[in-house]
Formats: sequence, structure tokens, C-alpha cells
Amino acid sequence: MLHAVCNIMKILFVNNFRGRGGGEEFLRDLLPGLIEKGSAIGLVCRPDTPLVAMFANSAINLYPIHRNGLNALTSVVKTAKAIRDGQFEIIAIQRGHDIIQAWIGAFLSGRKPKLIYTVQVPEFIRSRFILKRMKRIITISRYIRDKIVTFSPEIASRVKIIYYGIDLSQFNPTSVQRGIFRHRFSLPSSMPIIGTVGDLWKNQIEFLDAFYVIKKEIPHARFALVASDAGSVSVDAFKKRAAELGLTDSLLWTGRLSKEEMSAFYADIDLAISTHRKEGFGIWVLEALAMGAPVVSVNEGGIRDSLEGCPAGVLVDDGPRAMAAEIIRILQDDALRRKMSKSGPQWVAERFKRERMIGDYANYFESLQGLP
Repeated sequence: MLHAVCNIMKILFVNNFRGRGGGEEFLRDLLPGLIEKGSAIGLVCRPDTPLVAMFANSAINLYPIHRNGLNALTSVVKTAKAIRDGQFEIIAIQRGHDIIQAWIGAFLSGRKPKLIYTVQVPEFIRSRFILKRMKRIITISRYIRDKIVTFSPEIASRVKIIYYGIDLSQFNPTSVQRGIFRHRFSLPSSMPIIGTVGDLWKNQIEFLDAFYVIKKEIPHARFALVASDAGSVSVDAFKKRAAELGLTDSLLWTGRLSKEEMSAFYADIDLAISTHRKEGFGIWVLEALAMGAPVVSVNEGGIRDSLEGCPAGVLVDDGPRAMAAEIIRILQDDALRRKMSKSGPQWVAERFKRERMIGDYANYFESLQGLP
């Protein structure tokens, strides 16, 4: 008796980042979901990186490959071997600096896999020649799509937007323990906390002028930053400006937080803000909304895609005073803030949940199988 054989998609992801950022969190959420849908997944990455630890003892085939020094030459040969051995049909490249390794490796493999480049930051590879070698390009927001199409208009038809999605079981406002963050800093429940997430190069310094205005209306407000408070020019400049405005004692530095700690942070803040004008998308904004924190952001960058039309979000076109006015309006209107807080989780669940993202990627990869 004959049985139909399922055509399993074989996809090799390439990500050689040494640390753990938004792109790596994205893979953590996406790859297991693709496996659950029946795909065979491989991952080329550097040895001894967070990605190796993240996917150790999983169903993902890891190919740890060194790239330092002379290893940069041998990395393409090892990548080619991984493509041949795994019989991969699609190579999903996660960062611009991984394209050459993946491109040459694909050529040496002899298999002619389809090369897909996912652009997650505005600083994509500036080479029209290389971009044309990509079968398809995925971007995570209209902001990045517009930038890459403006740079290379001839590839416009190959560009597809697929939005992030988050795991709502990790960001559930009904199950989180509240008060942890406030207890850490000995803050009463009545003290308004404005929060933000990201290293200080993300233009948080711009918010200080708005915070100065807010403090005149709400003197006991605090500004909490999930970021390191040392070790960079951006941090030094931020602290200097805060001191000039007399805001130093109103700042709360949390340092980096785990996913579990992030949920508690969002649950304890009253409102989240972003002044990052070049954000690729901003996964953390979805997390904040899902946990019931209203979000106020500058109307620039990829964050617009998650906040346009959102009843729990406000996009500000003008400068610090306009942002301050919106924040004061929300913080001083308890009924409005509660309404926004309740609508955020539903907004994310309807548009930006992990299951939708996995389905979108699975369908997109499947649509590529018939292409030459």
C-alpha cells in the first residue's frame, strides 16, 4: 500500500551574533514553532554563544562554526558541508554580516538553495549587488522595508513584511506577581512609574526634557530604565543631562532583566515610553502592551507598526513638550489609563501573538518551494 510522503521543508538559519538581542529572542520563539509544523531546522552560529546554549538538547540541528581570523575562510567550507549534509533548501540569513558566508557556502554546496535575508535593523548591508543575489528579503516593519526599497528600488517585488509575535504565556497580566519591582526600590503603589527598555544608544536622552516637564506637574513621578547604568558614552551623556535638569534622584536603573523579571517590570510600571526614532520594530513594546502598560512613543521608526490604531498607544509627532502633555494626560486620568491598560493585551493577542508569526513564516517559506 502506498502512502503519501510529506514534503518536509528544510531550512538552515545563519546567525553569528556573539550576544543575545532581539534577533536571538526572535529565533528562540520562531524555530521551535517551525519544527512543530513539521520543518527540519538547522542553525549556523558561533560556538560558545547564547544561541548554542539556547538550542542545546533541542530538535534544532546546531552547526557551531568559528569565524575568527583564518577561520573566516574555512567557515564557508563548513557552511557548505552543513547545507549538503542537511540537504537544506532554504538558507535564512539573519544579519547582513552573515550574507557572504551563507552565499559562498550555498554556492560551494552545489545544492542551489534559496537565499532569504531577514532585515531586522535599519543598518542593513549597503550592497545592491549582494541584495540582488537574495531570492527574497523579509523585513519586520514598514520603516525598514521603505529604507531598503529606497536604497535598491529594483528589489521591491522581492520584499515581504512579516511582523514579530510574542509568547503570550510569558506575558500574561493575569498571572504575573505584582509589586516585585516596586518592592525592590521601596516604591509605594501610588507613585507613578514611567518605564523604558533598551541600551542608552536608543535615544532615551531625548525623553529627559519631557520628563522635566512631567515632574513639574507630577513631582513624585519616576523614570525606570531597563538598561545598564555604566560603560558607554551614551550612558555618560544621559547622566550628565539628567544632572543638569535635576532629575538624577528620579531615575531608577534596573540593569538587564530576564524574561520573567521583564513581566514583573511591565506589571509595575504605569506607562511605557520610547524616543528611539530608528527602532526596527521594538519587541519590548508588544511585551509592555501585553502586560497592560500603555505606550507613548515618537511617531517614527518601526514602532509605528505596532501602535498605529492601538487603543493602548499614543504616537507623538512633535517634541518633548508634546510627549510630556500626552503622558501627563494619561497619568492624571485614572479611568483613561485603566481603559488603555485593559485594551493593550487584546490588541497584541489579535495581531502580534507568537502563533501568528510562526504561521506567517511557515506559509511564506512554503510558498518559496516552487520558485526556480
